[in-house]
Amino acid sequence: MWSDPEPPAQLAMTEFYAEHVHSHIHANPHQTLQKYRRRICSELAKFDISIEQLRDKTILDIGSGWQAIVFQELGCRQVYHLDINAKHVDFLNRYIAENGIKNIISEQADISSSLGSAHHIDLAFVAGVYHHLADREGFLSKLLPNMAANSDILFRVYRAGTWSRWLVAMLRTASIGRLTPEQLLSAYRLLHPYALDNQFVGDLIDDLLTPQWLAFRPQQFIADAERLQLKWQCSAAAFDFDFSDQDENFRVKWHIDDPIAINPSNRLIATGQALTENALPTPEIAELAGKLTKLLASLSHYPKRDAATVLVALYFLVRKHSGVDAYRGQIADAAPNPKLADWRIAQLDASLTYFRDWLKQ
Repeated sequence: MWSDPEPPAQLAMTEFYAEHVHSHIHANPHQTLQKYRRRICSELAKFDISIEQLRDKTILDIGSGWQAIVFQELGCRQVYHLDINAKHVDFLNRYIAENGIKNIISEQADISSSLGSAHHIDLAFVAGVYHHLADREGFLSKLLPNMAANSDILFRVYRAGTWSRWLVAMLRTASIGRLTPEQLLSAYRLLHPYALDNQFVGDLIDDLLTPQWLAFRPQQFIADAERLQLKWQCSAAAFDFDFSDQDENFRVKWHIDDPIAINPSNRLIATGQALTENALPTPEIAELAGKLTKLLASLSHYPKRDAATVLVALYFLVRKHSGVDAYRGQIADAAPNPKLADWRIAQLDASLTYFRDWLKQ
C-alpha cells in the first residue's frame, strides 16, 4: 500500500510554479533570459510580427516575468505583467528596481477574475497559460474588453492528439493527489544520479502535478474566433491523433478590430469547455492504452517510491533529456529516428511489460 495513510493535498496553483517548477527551470537566470529572448522572437515571427511593430505598443504578459523583461528590452512602450504567485511578482519588481525600468507594471492577480491595471492592450501574449486555467471564459471575458482597437492576442496552447500530451494525460491519473514534487525528484535522482537536467525535471513536475492540465485542438479556437466575429490566423496541422514528432503546442492569433463591438453576452462554446486528451486511438493504440491504464491503476497498491519510479521512468518517453554518458564523460545525443512513431509505441509496450513484472517481484 501507499507509505502514507493519506494522499498529499493537491497543490494550489498560487504556489505550484514558483515553488516546484520554475525553481528548477529558472535555476540559471542568464540561460533563462536567453531562452525567452529566442522564444519570443520565434513566436512573433510565426505571425510575421516584427520587432519594429512593437515599439509603441502596450503588452500584456502572463507568467513568471521573464517574458515581460524581454518585451521591455524589445522597446515596447508599456508592459503589464500579471501572475497569480506573489514570488514571481516580487522577483520582477526587484528586477525593475535594480535596473531602473519605468515601463513595466507587475501585479499579482488571478487572471480569471481580474487583469489588475492592464488596459488598452495592443498585444496579449498568452503563451503556456491558457491550458492551465480552470475558468477560461472568465479570463477571456476580462481580456477582450481591455484590448485596444486593431490589437492581437497570441495563444500558444497544448496540442491534443500528440504523443507527449496523450501519454502525460495518462500518467497524471496515477500522480495527481498521490505524489509530491519531492517524491518525483527522488525517483529521478534514483534513475539518473549523475547530473540534474533542470528543464526536464521542471517539465516533469509541471506535467505530472500541475493542478489544471488541459489539451486543445486548433479548431476550438477558430470556432470561438468566428463566433466572436474576430479575425484569426492559425497554421497548425489538422490532425486528431498523431504519434510522430508533431509539435506538442499550437499557435493561434486572434485579431480585434473593435473590442466595443464584441458582445460580452456571446458566451464561448468551444475553448470554454474543459477538454483533456481524449482522442480516439487506433486499435493498436487502444490496446496499448488499456495496458497502460491497468498498470497505472495498480500503482496505488505499491509504495510511493515504487510508484514514483515507474512514472518518472515512463516520463522519459515523453520528453528529451540531456542524458549523460558517465563512462565517457559526455552528453549522449541520439540520431533522429525515421520511424519514431513505431519506436515510441514499441518502447512503451516493452516498458509496461517490464514494470508490471518488476512490481510483482
